[in-house]
Amino acid sequence: MSALIEQLHDIEGIDSISLWPLAIGWWVAIACGMLVLAASIWLLRRRLGYLRSWKRDTFKKLDSLEQNLSPSTSRETIAFLSEYLRRIAVRRFPRKECAGLVGDAWLKWLQSHDPKQFDWTVKGKLLIEIPYAPAHRELPVQQIKELIQAVRYWVC
Repeated sequence: MSALIEQLHDIEGIDSISLWPLAIGWWVAIACGMLVLAASIWLLRRRLGYLRSWKRDTFKKLDSLEQNLSPSTSRETIAFLSEYLRRIAVRRFPRKECAGLVGDAWLKWLQSHDPKQFDWTVKGKLLIEIPYAPAHRELPVQQIKELIQAVRYWVC
């Protein structure tokens, strides 16, 4: 029996597991994570670009209106500003909050949501009066330019 015991050897410990190099499963998991991260960043940037693009288009339209403003085109400019302000309001705020407003209520709503506190209730009267005004009414070009500037600030 002692001869058998002498033939026994101690158990050798197993080598510690190294963190490097990683197994193929970890490389696949890392690659999938990086792919998801890259796709998320790409989609976010694309969405933010789209959200900023309507503002860029609005500024281009307002610049064009301001450059082409004359007494003969002032009525069309006011009508466009009125319609465009409503479109922007419905885009930026809940439809229930602003879509049904008309007249002085619309101007007060614009006043309350304007970051620059432009006096819409007084200087914005053209927006609600011009569609119903006589065709021969003289329109102040300077006041229309102020309205264009106010719309530009309101969009920001």
